Amino acid sequence: MINKTYLIQLDCLIRNQKPMEGAIELMDALNENGFSYVIISEYSGRTRTQLVDLFERCGFHYIKAGDFYVSAMAAVDYLLTKFPKWKKAAYIGGKGIQAALEQGGFAIDNKEPDVVFAGMDRNLSYKDYSDTLQFLLNGAVLISTDSRRTQTIDGVEMIGNGAIVRMLEYASEKRSVDFARGSDILLRMALRYLNIKAEDALAIGDDFKKDIVPAIQRGMETVLVTHGEGIMDLGMSDTLHPTYIVEDLSGLVR
Repeated sequence: MINKTYLIQLDCLIRNQKPMEGAIELMDALNENGFSYVIISEYSGRTRTQLVDLFERCGFHYIKAGDFYVSAMAAVDYLLTKFPKWKKAAYIGGKGIQAALEQGGFAIDNKEPDVVFAGMDRNLSYKDYSDTLQFLLNGAVLISTDSRRTQTIDGVEMIGNGAIVRMLEYASEKRSVDFARGSDILLRMALRYLNIKAEDALAIGDDFKKDIVPAIQRGMETVLVTHGEGIMDLGMSDTLHPTYIVEDLSGLVR
């Protein structure tokens, strides 16, 4: 195994609430051999405790709440560092955003928030989005925690949070601050969370543009998981390519 601290995209481990090929084998090996790691995700629908329950149902062992670092946590950590006077937040999205905000000491304020976190919530109405717009027009900063343009639900491609964020940007004429999958700032804050340097990290992902390219640019070694798919059209070059390529995660255990 590669002697680094592992930064693993959640989609490499679980998809559609099922473990990916080699995922349980890798995580068991990391834990049994004492390797440090963190599981990174832009999904805000679940708290870290709920993510632990999901992983346990999928057959993973050892996973703890502290092993997850999600985009909402990265945004909170960044704001606490750069804008410590901002203490009021509104949000659209799941319980994971609320938990990250409360853990960071933010007050949930639906009148005059300093920031508005945007995550996926399929139960919101036109009025909910219009209320969010008013916060932005009144000066709140829009925080994007999930960049998925679309998402697949029960085999059907549906609107994702990235599309909702673009709608809010267009309506408010303001750009969001992006902490979602593929953003450099998510990786920076994950390294800070682990208290390590980029050269000590191994970034593992299955999306070349979102997972591998930002990690290379940050100075990390990288692993692209192909899941048996081709790599010819991904845009790799002599200077921009993963350190390792594996078909599934069991390739990192050997």
